[in-house]
Amino acid sequence: MGAWGVGSFDNDGSQDWLTDFAEFGATAATDILDACADAVASGYVDSDIGMGVVALAEVVAAALGKPDEDLADQLEEPVENHKDALMDVDNVQARTSEALEALMGDAETSELYDLWAETDELDDWLTQMKTLRARLDTA
Repeated sequence: MGAWGVGSFDNDGSQDWLTDFAEFGATAATDILDACADAVASGYVDSDIGMGVVALAEVVAAALGKPDEDLADQLEEPVENHKDALMDVDNVQARTSEALEALMGDAETSELYDLWAETDELDDWLTQMKTLRARLDTA
């Protein structure tokens, strides 16, 4: 993995998903939500899906007026370009929140959790994810 850090876009997977969102809009959101739902049903969410979910959560939170202040400039253009279609995705806020929650379960069900558990930054990552989920849920 090239880039790696506890921030939502401190990894290549989240950056790649944001690029997809900038190009494909709501289709990218629907695709990652469906992929996550399928992965949860199978019992394990791989890190590529997880990183996409984290990026989607930031995008949805920004679209709902609760952006991470450090990411507002990065997200402004893609969110503004696709906000209406994104908000038309069925239950996008609730589904994104549920997908994010699935990432924070444990190492047996989430590869991202497993990867962070192998470092001394698991607590920092979990705090970041809980803060993101709180912004998403209170929007």
